[in-house]
Amino acid sequence: MISDDWWPETGGGPVHVRELSCSLAEHHGCEVDIFTRSLKKDGERYDEVEEYMSGDVTVYRLPPCTEYWNPAGRISSLVTPIPRLLSNSYDIIHGHTFLPAVPTKIAGGLSSTPTVFTVHGTALTTGVGRDSSVFSGIKRHIEKQFILEFNYDSVISVNEKHVDLLDEYHSSVTTIPNGVDYDRFSVSADRTIDVLYLGRLTERKRISKLIEAFSEVNKVLPDANLCIGGEGPKRTELESEVETLGLENSVTFRGRVPDEELPQLYGSAKVFVLPSAWEGHPLTLLEAWSAGTPVVAPSVEGIEEFVDHGTNGVLTSSVGKEELSAAILMLLKNPDLSHRLGDQGRDLVKNEYTWKIVSDRTYNAYQRISEEKTYSI
Repeated sequence: MISDDWWPETGGGPVHVRELSCSLAEHHGCEVDIFTRSLKKDGERYDEVEEYMSGDVTVYRLPPCTEYWNPAGRISSLVTPIPRLLSNSYDIIHGHTFLPAVPTKIAGGLSSTPTVFTVHGTALTTGVGRDSSVFSGIKRHIEKQFILEFNYDSVISVNEKHVDLLDEYHSSVTTIPNGVDYDRFSVSADRTIDVLYLGRLTERKRISKLIEAFSEVNKVLPDANLCIGGEGPKRTELESEVETLGLENSVTFRGRVPDEELPQLYGSAKVFVLPSAWEGHPLTLLEAWSAGTPVVAPSVEGIEEFVDHGTNGVLTSSVGKEELSAAILMLLKNPDLSHRLGDQGRDLVKNEYTWKIVSDRTYNAYQRISEEKTYSI
């Protein structure tokens, strides 16, 4: 496995890679090496080897050790895994969006090892929520090259929305959604948080829209509170918005939430809101459902195919403050409805989105492309 993101960076990518790898080891006897970057943050270095599943899953953090967004660190990650990939006789090389595309393609080509590439999310399909920086055009071109133009033996998409686009460029495309550790997140807790958001504080997540909507909720329910968990470049701007709206006593910024505290936080929430412009297949939805917490989210790519409106959550046609606040208020004022939606979300993940199900489908994909590669040679 090759992943650009790893702790202390937060997000669904590292969780997916770790949990999938551990499930492949547990249920299919696989030995998995994960190659990622050495990182430093707040003066701390994260560069040591990690082991899971009694050593069947090993994480190698490759130098140089830099801050996550450091250009030298990001660029070097395009090549540092390649010698390791070539010096071991791997059965599969599996990269995850999107910088690991380069070592996946190069090492696979040089070794004739079957390659798999998982697309966790992209704005290439809709264009909504794209990077708006001065380098956005270059980044989009690189993303298109890595996801569409590079050849892999198989491509996995975590949602159906990407499939039509990927089918135009790749001969083997499979949809395998994310999974969740249901037992870990299925906890009992006092519901003391009215509204919860967990995730990166970035433009694409549109947390500003949630704050605007919560200001309307607060007018109707003055004692309501909003908890925002996560870190990102928008934090200072969002904190200023909260102050401007006079919500300092009602909105809490938790920062990065330690992994061991996540289940209790989800279980303490009455409503989980994810106002993103688009998603791949958000782990936060699955984690909230596992805790029996109902979700509110816009009807956008990567969300609408998984949330059944009125059955396991509430979908809105926009993230305008009137519509989003109305959906939140509906659940806060109707605990029976909230409880029913949360329970049905919990049943959904228990039956369809466990990591065992994900690893079974991934392992089947591995077997198929290995057989096809052997036959073609």
